[in-house]
Amino acid sequence: MTYVKQHHVNRLVDRPNTYVLSENGDGTVQIVPAWNVIAGTPVNDTRLNHMEDGIEGAHLLVEKSERRITRLEAYLDIDNRGVSGAQARFADTYDGQTDPVLQLDQTKTYSLDEIAANASAVTVQVASVTGLSVGQEVTIASSAGVEDQQIAAIDTVDQTVTFPSVQYSHPKGALIARTTMEMDTENQRFQIGSWATYSVTISEA
Repeated sequence: MTYVKQHHVNRLVDRPNTYVLSENGDGTVQIVPAWNVIAGTPVNDTRLNHMEDGIEGAHLLVEKSERRITRLEAYLDIDNRGVSGAQARFADTYDGQTDPVLQLDQTKTYSLDEIAANASAVTVQVASVTGLSVGQEVTIASSAGVEDQQIAAIDTVDQTVTFPSVQYSHPKGALIARTTMEMDTENQRFQIGSWATYSVTISEA
C-alpha cells in the first residue's frame, strides 16, 4: 500500500512555561499547565505507528529491490554464456523468491519404448512433449548411460521427439530432461537428481 505522508505542526501555546500549583489536600500539589494550545500536531500511538509502518514498508521494498538487482546482475553476467540448444541462463539466489526470467527449466519426460542407438535420426515416443521445443538440448539418462542430444523435431499429436542421433541403447522409461540437476534450497546448492529405470516381469501362476 502506498505510504501517505503526514504533515506535522509545531506546538504553539498562548502562555508558554506557565503553571498553576494545585493543592491535593494531602500535603501534595499538582503542577498544572496554565496555557492553552493554539496549534500543534498531537504525538500519539496512531501517528507513531503510522511512521513505523512506513519505515518497515520502505525497508521491505529495499530488501526486495536488492534481491531483484542481485538476480539481474546474475542475468547480465551469464547472458552471453549460452550453449547452443541449452537453456541460455538461469540463476537462483536462494532468497525464497521465484524469478520470472531466471528460472531453471526442469521440464522432464520419459520414453515409452526402448531407444536403439543410431548414428542417424531417432524418433522416440515419450509420455509428454509439454514444455519441450525444437532446438532444445535435453539429457537422456538410463542405466545404459547419460548423453546430451538436441531435439530435431516434435510431434505433438503422436507425442514423439526426434533426435539427430543416439549414442546409447536406452531401456524403456529412460529419463529425457532439460536438466538432471535439482536445487537443494535448504543447503543452497545444486545436486544431481535421482533417476532410475525398472524392468517388471508379470507371469501367470
